[in-house]
Amino acid sequence: MSGTLYYHSGRFSLQFDIHSALTQFFQVFPEYQKNDFYASGESYAGKYVPAIGAKIHEENPTAKLKINFRGVLIGDGLCDPLSMFPAYPELMYQTSQIDETQKKVAEQYVQEGVDHIKKGEWLMAFEVYDRFIGLGGKIPSFWENATGGTDHFNFLRSQSPVEFNYYGPYLAKGAVRKAIHVGNLTYNDGAKVEEHLLEDVAQSVRDKVIILANNYKTLFYSGQLDVIVGTTLTESFLAGLEWKGQAEYQKAKRVVWKVSPSNVEVAGYARNASGLFQVVVRGGGHILPYDQPLRTFDMVDRFITGRPFHP
Repeated sequence: MSGTLYYHSGRFSLQFDIHSALTQFFQVFPEYQKNDFYASGESYAGKYVPAIGAKIHEENPTAKLKINFRGVLIGDGLCDPLSMFPAYPELMYQTSQIDETQKKVAEQYVQEGVDHIKKGEWLMAFEVYDRFIGLGGKIPSFWENATGGTDHFNFLRSQSPVEFNYYGPYLAKGAVRKAIHVGNLTYNDGAKVEEHLLEDVAQSVRDKVIILANNYKTLFYSGQLDVIVGTTLTESFLAGLEWKGQAEYQKAKRVVWKVSPSNVEVAGYARNASGLFQVVVRGGGHILPYDQPLRTFDMVDRFITGRPFHP
């Protein structure tokens, strides 16, 4: 492999490459160009999805090749740390992960992080976040010490499932390498990319989310058992989002959702206003397609096809 390696330092540089890749895809496969296009992602894609969605919105009016953009789906997404981080202590306390004394300590961590964000001290804000909840640091975080667990993707588990480790070895198989045309290139787990994105973590894409909410169908969904970007963090962000349907959203009725009306089990809860949907999926955490694949599929299908979440 020849050439110079480079790493993105934020979603703003990345959005240009993704938009370019999408344009090239539709040039190579024009039969798909008229299909409805939705941008979707989970977790840190709470930054990427709004960024690429806003980029398509910006480019489409004058683009030679228009993308038939219809909306976005953001799962447990980190969109606006300034409004989201303060929701951590209450989330952890109300789910019995910490007690009253520990909640006060959590509030101190959060306040320190918020202060750094307000000053634009992005790396320092990340370092507080890492010490608080654990983002791969070598020293156990406050949350890990308080709970005794290491899996902040689902607070009912103490450790991540072994299946989460299968991805890399699977991609390294000869048959898979051949099928995806990567030859003998070394597998990259993204650790280097993560290092270059540390200053991006605490920054916001609120302005881009507003553009999307004002113009396209938008779905925010959360796993009920998630810690790292739990439901209350998303709800805290949406409660203060200044978009055209905000007044209607604040009055929207939450409905009980089942995959089938005859099911005994409740799949989750949903509400929507002016094309913006907020859904909580029961029995699942941060990695919803793993924890609740059927419920996740049903949710996505309802959002795209327009089927209501209640009978």
